[in-house]
Amino acid sequence: MDKLSPVTPSAAEALAPLLGLVAFLFSTLVYYSIKAAIFGRKREAYIENRERTILAKLFQEWWIWLWTPIERFCLRLRISPDAITTAATFVVAVSAVLIAFGHFSLGGWVFLFGSSFDFIDGRVARATGRVSRAGAFLDSTLDRVGELFFFGGLAVAYRDSWVLFAALVAAGASTVVSYARARGEAVNAGATVKVGGMQRPERIVLTGIPCALTPIFDLAFGVGAGRTAVSVALAVLAVLTTLTAIRRTWSIYHALRVQDPTPAQPPFRLADVFGLESARRKKAAR
Repeated sequence: MDKLSPVTPSAAEALAPLLGLVAFLFSTLVYYSIKAAIFGRKREAYIENRERTILAKLFQEWWIWLWTPIERFCLRLRISPDAITTAATFVVAVSAVLIAFGHFSLGGWVFLFGSSFDFIDGRVARATGRVSRAGAFLDSTLDRVGELFFFGGLAVAYRDSWVLFAALVAAGASTVVSYARARGEAVNAGATVKVGGMQRPERIVLTGIPCALTPIFDLAFGVGAGRTAVSVALAVLAVLTTLTAIRRTWSIYHALRVQDPTPAQPPFRLADVFGLESARRKKAAR
């Protein structure tokens, strides 16, 4: 790897808006953490039912709290959950195009913005009594489409690097993780459909944040450090998502094997192995 070039002061000044945005988000996280410590956490059932992952539950609650004004705005305008889901997929597709053309930071922020609608559409549906199987199907399907779009953008951006294979593996494993859950729920595998630490929120964070912060990595460690950070994140994501896919598939398979009734097995006879019994019956039939 070539030696990373230093970032000039003028480049650092150009990052002022990005640094301001990061400072704002960090300050709101600190504020929410202090508020939660004093008055208690506002526990969300959806978050509490998730198993512990690399994404702290306090962090997830903070992100939902941060997006509360957007949620209220959608409710005030009576925007349908399906419209939110569709718009989110379009935004994520735009982020994939930005990533493919090398605009990692902008693409990362657009991706985080679009992906955050993944929980807003469900909350709006519950608040307005519009929860439906059709909406759940559309949401789940378009989530997969958006995720594949983003991994496709990363694959194009790294088409001349080994990172291309990490992006493809991550995309394939992510699809298996989501499909295993959907199929497991369809055949009633119980709570095992949600096992595994690399679920969609974790995948969003592990890919979106490194992309969004590439200029800051460049500022701190030299030009090129940002893309290197994204490469490392993708490699880690590919490994962890593959492990999650394997664990979830095995857990669902095992749960269904336990639920399935054990079929009655005929007694084992050595004559059947060599076809002697079948030959005897044919001879007797003549």
